Amino acid sequence: MTWINVAETDRHRIASWQKWMLALAILCEIFLAADWYAFAAVLPFVSETLKLNPAEAGLAQGIFALTYGIGMVAWSPVSRTMSARRMLLIGLAGTGIGMVAQVFVESYAQLITLRLIIGFFDAGIFIGNMKLIFGWFPHSRRGAVVGMILAAYSLAITMDFALGIPLTLATNWRVFFAVLAIGTLVVAALDGLVVRNGPAELGIANFSWGNEAAQQSLPVAEIFRQKWIAVGGLGIMACTTALAGTATWVVPAFITVQHMPPAAGAIIGTVMGLSQVVFLVIGGYMSDRYGKPFMIKFTALLALGTALMFLWTTITPMPFGVLVLFAALSGLAVLGGGAIFALLSEKYSDALAPAAIGYAEVFGLFSAFIAPWLMGAIINASGGSFMGAFGFFVIMEVIFLVLLMVLARDTVSQPSIVTHPAE
Repeated sequence: MTWINVAETDRHRIASWQKWMLALAILCEIFLAADWYAFAAVLPFVSETLKLNPAEAGLAQGIFALTYGIGMVAWSPVSRTMSARRMLLIGLAGTGIGMVAQVFVESYAQLITLRLIIGFFDAGIFIGNMKLIFGWFPHSRRGAVVGMILAAYSLAITMDFALGIPLTLATNWRVFFAVLAIGTLVVAALDGLVVRNGPAELGIANFSWGNEAAQQSLPVAEIFRQKWIAVGGLGIMACTTALAGTATWVVPAFITVQHMPPAAGAIIGTVMGLSQVVFLVIGGYMSDRYGKPFMIKFTALLALGTALMFLWTTITPMPFGVLVLFAALSGLAVLGGGAIFALLSEKYSDALAPAAIGYAEVFGLFSAFIAPWLMGAIINASGGSFMGAFGFFVIMEVIFLVLLMVLARDTVSQPSIVTHPAE
């Protein structure tokens, strides 16, 4: 049973459920990102309470990615047999319980332990979310849908700072963590009550979007026998290198080189976050119309442009309005974020695609560690020069672009414009 031959009444049912499942997936992504970056938003307040030095605070934030990456490797093969509903339920419940416990931490060791636990369960949420989306949407819409989910991730990070800091100032950081914990557990309950893994669970027997059987029986190792896992991984690295580099060092560079008042850093950070949201949504729709490989290569080119743009700010004095404009354009570096995950869902069957995405994400986590660390090392070694650090940023993006131009070759015709909500 496919979309073409399903009854009209069933089409309307599927279209209605798609909206609800997308809304729930967005909620899941919001709390995944909010739980991850909540500590970063209120880091000075937690540090004061737990008497953390800057090195300890930095490790507490960064160590989250360690078990998130381990979780990607652990959850990826499990996604072959576990339903999206169960993965989301376990991931959300584990994260929510960890956030509840984090409200009561009294020592650095307790904080680190809980950050590691939450990171592992957060990975299950991400892969479960991808599996849920692949079950409910055809290839022709996955770029746009994944773009919206990734935009929700960036929006959540922005909201952590925009809402979490005022709430902490009005109460304390434990209240902020408690609000996130309760929200995460509420979403887990919603998942358990309402999630369906696909149209077949609505009583439409043997429904298929057309990509379920092609590689259903192949082992997970088959993922690494095709170049697309490398294309996805490199695409993610190009995006995350740009994001990690700019998020960590643009504001300090503006303060040091452009003599920007430190208080204006909040404006720059918020504008960069909202820029990601806007361009991820736009890029998702573009990837469904212009082809995923093209969008991945085009985004790598834009990421290089972003690096050159910020390198320019370390050389030439600029008015504050131009700095805000550059922050508003920084989201171009993730324009094709949705295209990366949608491409993997096209090149691998729906049974293998969530696992392929999990493994590709490990590349991004690696670059999220390496880029800000090496840029900081260059700044330190050069006696505080940001030019060399952003020059390294440019070089890395050039390497990613060249590799993607070689690997991401595919004959892709422009898809027809979608005219039906579930088409």
